[in-house]
Amino acid sequence: MGTKHINRRRFLGLSTFASASLFGWSTFSLSSCKKEKDPPKSTNDFTAIVIGSGFGGAVSALRLTEKGINTLLVEMGKFYDVTKSIDTFSPNLPPDKRSTWLKTKSELPFGTNLPWSQKYVGVLDRVDFPNMNVYRNICLGGGSISNGGVLLEPQETHFNQFVSPNIDYQALKNTYFPRVKNMLKASKMPDDLFNSTHYKFAQVCKEHAQNAGFSTIHADSFYNFDVWRKEMEGQAPKSALNGELLYGNNNGIKNSLDRNYLSDALGTGNLTIKTLSKVTDITYNTENKKYSINIQQIDEQGNNKEITTHQCTHLFLCAGSLGTTELLLKAQEIGNLPDLNTEIGKGFGTNGNAFAIRKNINKPTGTIHSSPPTLSVLDYLNTIAPLTAMQDIFPIGIDLRMLLMVGQPYNEYKGVFNYDKNSDSLQLNWASNGMDQPKAAMGDFISKINNANNSDLDTSFIPEGVSSKFTYHPLGGVVLEKASDKYGRIKGYKNLYAIDGSMLPGNCALVNPSLTIAALAELNMEEIIKNDF
Repeated sequence: MGTKHINRRRFLGLSTFASASLFGWSTFSLSSCKKEKDPPKSTNDFTAIVIGSGFGGAVSALRLTEKGINTLLVEMGKFYDVTKSIDTFSPNLPPDKRSTWLKTKSELPFGTNLPWSQKYVGVLDRVDFPNMNVYRNICLGGGSISNGGVLLEPQETHFNQFVSPNIDYQALKNTYFPRVKNMLKASKMPDDLFNSTHYKFAQVCKEHAQNAGFSTIHADSFYNFDVWRKEMEGQAPKSALNGELLYGNNNGIKNSLDRNYLSDALGTGNLTIKTLSKVTDITYNTENKKYSINIQQIDEQGNNKEITTHQCTHLFLCAGSLGTTELLLKAQEIGNLPDLNTEIGKGFGTNGNAFAIRKNINKPTGTIHSSPPTLSVLDYLNTIAPLTAMQDIFPIGIDLRMLLMVGQPYNEYKGVFNYDKNSDSLQLNWASNGMDQPKAAMGDFISKINNANNSDLDTSFIPEGVSSKFTYHPLGGVVLEKASDKYGRIKGYKNLYAIDGSMLPGNCALVNPSLTIAALAELNMEEIIKNDF
């Protein structure tokens, strides 16, 4: 398809988003922006329904709609549109109600949490299970709104060993990783920006890693470094230079999914989006061979509004590891999808997410650690578990000569989800020692860097030294080749799919999962559209 056509489609989609933001619509499509009043109510029937708008859902929506397939996308969270006011998202310090999903205080894993007066549909949610707290993004665009913008490719040997040897890695490498990067306008941070005063923290980490004998790489990012440069030169409002990341970037520096995949899908005219809409139930009708979903619409304070029902012939679950798994387990438990197999709910993991803070750094690290994180340190020969570790940002406003690192070690341990009918909630069986392997591997890695540079492990922010009780990378629950085939077709039902982080077996082969999820979604949707429609 020609660039001119794509640019026009994106323009139409972005115009629709702008109208939706202006008029406060929670249901909208391309036809909506042509109306001066409320958009028309959507029909109850669609060919395809996509639940969730993160990396799997956004890819699915675009590839369906560009083929002319009438599609509904359902998102539980709000559409946050970056505007000229530069005040769309919560600041880092202090965070406000826009930071956190329906809570009256922030929920950081360490440091001080701050309160506010009213619940709100903020962008970041934390679900607390015994022994493991799981963070997830709830907003249109999912994790692309408030993750670090990191796009790292797993190594082939690691992918084959830790994910699957049966998935065509060379197709991912040659076709689908590049396709995703092109859509997200990915690039590496230019050397002059990395070497500027705003990246002292990463420069020190790179030097220390090399002193300890580790290799480093600079990750691709879907931040716009032209905007970053304008921030540095005083020609754009500061966002990255203020360390904004966790709750969204206010000046449009990030090429999040609403600016590419989702806007392009809207621009086809074949997509309807419903935000602030939680899918509560899935049913399969054996007579008409259609799936039915019930949607509980909410307002911005989380209060329930009307319930609507929609039908489709093809249902795509893209609500993330927790959301997708919960919907399937509930449907299985209450008898709406009784033929799902016993692998649903298995294979959950944290991607080895392990955080550690180094202190007594022998050089200044900067007062505000600018986003995004770009430096990755490689410890493939770690004797406990191979890992990579990103030098993350720690933007607290003063130079404590501390460096925060987050690792993705491999973890053999996997948890199991269950659905509790009495509380109508997802439960996680996760052992208290479930993170012992990645915790030990990360501890060994940090010790090597500290020993080579006369620095120490901090225990004031993370008392256990290396974290083991939370993750920002929940994966698994509907694992490829177990609960589904290798393309995400869920076993037991025709035209039912899981295309999101639930596909991965608890880990993403030592890297941040966004790129791999999106690339697998591209590969899988190509197969599905070719053979299932």
